[in-house]
Amino acid sequence: MRNNKGIILAISVLHFFYPIPANCQISYKVSDNIISKLTSFSEKHVIEKVYLHFDKPYYAAGDTIYFKAYVTMGERHKLSNLSGVLYADLINTDNKIDQSIKLQVTDGVTWGDFALPDSLPKGNYRVRAYTKLIQNNAETIFFDQTIQVGSILNSKISESKPLLTPHPDIKPDIQFFPEGGSLVTGVRSKVAIKAIGINGLGINVKGELIDSGNKQVCLFESAHLGMGCFYLVPKLGEIYKAKLTYANGLQDIVELPNPEASGIVLTVNNDSIPKAAVRIEANTAFYRQNRNRNYTLLIYSGGVATTVTCKLDSTVITLDILKRRLHTGIATVTLFSPENEPLCERLLFVQNYDQLNLAVTADKTVYGKREKVSLRLNAKNRADSAAAGHFSVSVTDESKVPEDENNAGNILTNLLLTSDLKGFVEQPNYYFNDTSAVAAKNLDVLTLTHGYRRFTWKQVLDTSGKSIAYQPEKGLEIGGVLKNLFGKPINKGTVTLLPSAGGPMLTSVSDAKGIFRFNNLVFMDSTRFVLSAVNAKGKNTTKITYFIEKPAPVIAANKQKNADTIAGTAMAVYLDNEKLQRDAFKKYGTAKGILLKQVNIKAKKEEGQRSQTYGAEFAADQVIHAKDIVYGGPLSIRLMGLLHGVYLMPQGNSYIPVLGTGLPGGRMLVLIDGLKGNIDDIGTEDVETIEVLKPPNSFVYGKEGINGVLSITTKPRMTRSEDIASIGVLPIAPIGFYKARQFYSPKYEHPNDDLKRPDMRSTIYWQPELVTDKNGDARFDYYNADGVGTYKVVIEGIDKDGNIGRQVYRYKVE
Repeated sequence: MRNNKGIILAISVLHFFYPIPANCQISYKVSDNIISKLTSFSEKHVIEKVYLHFDKPYYAAGDTIYFKAYVTMGERHKLSNLSGVLYADLINTDNKIDQSIKLQVTDGVTWGDFALPDSLPKGNYRVRAYTKLIQNNAETIFFDQTIQVGSILNSKISESKPLLTPHPDIKPDIQFFPEGGSLVTGVRSKVAIKAIGINGLGINVKGELIDSGNKQVCLFESAHLGMGCFYLVPKLGEIYKAKLTYANGLQDIVELPNPEASGIVLTVNNDSIPKAAVRIEANTAFYRQNRNRNYTLLIYSGGVATTVTCKLDSTVITLDILKRRLHTGIATVTLFSPENEPLCERLLFVQNYDQLNLAVTADKTVYGKREKVSLRLNAKNRADSAAAGHFSVSVTDESKVPEDENNAGNILTNLLLTSDLKGFVEQPNYYFNDTSAVAAKNLDVLTLTHGYRRFTWKQVLDTSGKSIAYQPEKGLEIGGVLKNLFGKPINKGTVTLLPSAGGPMLTSVSDAKGIFRFNNLVFMDSTRFVLSAVNAKGKNTTKITYFIEKPAPVIAANKQKNADTIAGTAMAVYLDNEKLQRDAFKKYGTAKGILLKQVNIKAKKEEGQRSQTYGAEFAADQVIHAKDIVYGGPLSIRLMGLLHGVYLMPQGNSYIPVLGTGLPGGRMLVLIDGLKGNIDDIGTEDVETIEVLKPPNSFVYGKEGINGVLSITTKPRMTRSEDIASIGVLPIAPIGFYKARQFYSPKYEHPNDDLKRPDMRSTIYWQPELVTDKNGDARFDYYNADGVGTYKVVIEGIDKDGNIGRQVYRYKVE
């Protein structure tokens, strides 16, 4: 057994099964070939997963998407110590990347955000996240979540129309999935159905199964989200068709897969809580050809492979699997031939209720508007021991952000279910919210209609020894190639890497191909560097070529592009509140009771202009655009004379902005993409907008904004398709780590603070990193908004042993 590479693989047998019939023999030495190949595959293909917890389920243009990322290692969900870099992309409705950031991963967690321009078109966007290691699995285990974005611009807020009205003549797609993989003549088989509409969501269907003589064999219909099942005993030589009628009235005829004349069927009854009943049945032709041969049943769960050898001395072999020995989540049961070829496979979901117990307690049961809320979290594992781990907290006003709980993807649905299944799983939380027998049956049908995502046996049994393309990244890399003036690689050339703003100098030596690399670097996205190089003789007549990063991985098609993921009424409620909130920005300042109409607002953002400023569309007293700034030289020098009512005071080698005549104590808050900084931390060529907020508009930033705010938004990084080169010295601007913005949460220290300014926040509180101590305890507090009703607290996280947990807590505000 080994777990140092993110997966635990073991062979165990006796403790998994109830007493086995005489014709099913247990062996400790069977299938060594399968196990050895699975072990080798698992060691080479170390698995990582990414899950993102968002502050709320949907957004409006102009919002900020906040998220916490959990990077897990192996199939026991332990926080990964392999990768130090996470890539996150915001993908637009045209399936192109709008924003892309890199985040530094520490102890398996990180957090970030995407600021949405207020001119962003409404539609279904996606957030995709992955590590380099995950890229070895193509897009099969990328985190990829559809997020609906609404807009209050040029639309009636009270209306919510579908993104696409399906054409009445376009037929849905339907598929049939025989349990185990194939229909076999003479053997009763369970057949699952799945019908999908043009919008990518399940559609109800009913039908009649007929044989080649047009005789009815059985009736069937979907039971949940277009999925259902029926039973069939195929007859030799028969061709079966299904006459279908969909919920929208369309009709169709679809032919089922042809039954095999000779074959074997694997079925699993997963209805019982303590056990799963396995049945292996061969038809007469197959049994006669393979009688008394040894077949292998392999159960794979939580990184553990268990095998049992079954002699085919009867047409039917049965055995029971103890589910308490399996791990919560998707398990696979595979039947192998004597030649170690996979014949049948069945997925099943195991729920052992071994997640973390997260207890939330409050200091009160009912709170008032703008009142301080203090909550305590206590985390315990299944053994009732304290759980030290990493958690994230989101608090929303449910009256402003209504949500169907079944649609909510979360840490449990993702890590235990959807990340191991191929295709889109609709309403994943339904299978966790509803513990009835009906829901359990629907979940079992779901596993019949989706393939296993972790690996295929074709990959495992492939002995070609293909190399792994991507290794784990601990940090960032800057690399390139050195060549002489004749284009030949320079061996043993010395390259120096120096931050433009000063700092430690690093050196690297080029190899025989002229390639140099600086590995495991940690620097922020605003950092600029200078590369300089000399050849082995110390001469600087060297051509430096800086390797531009490779393009992002191919973006898979959005299967929900034309589907409303959020109910129209919920989005309408949310947008109504967004409009009221923005109207309040126009009417009121963010100071104590001062009307914004008292301020002469001259500045307006240009169409489509990005901004990282709170309420910038309405609150900026002055906006300076990139076209207004002369490139070159320190930014502070270029701003002299451009800022109205702002004096740039010399300090050291730079300048600081102050209001008025530059009296002491009047230093303005400088923000670069929402983070504190100095004016000359960036170059003039990187500026998109500079927004000046004077009191009272600057008071939206609390006490820090009392002397005004200078908010700088940088240009998005441009993607280059070719490397850049220079002789001797080369300035570069590599993409560094993004530093997440801090969520703005006001503090009402007195009950009557700012009563004239309405507080209509939908996300009340967001804390991406809440760490429980050795006793499993953590505390946090915040202030309510003006909304009354139910506030929803969602806490998710993972402890140091890989146990995952989620808790939803609600309280009243009156």
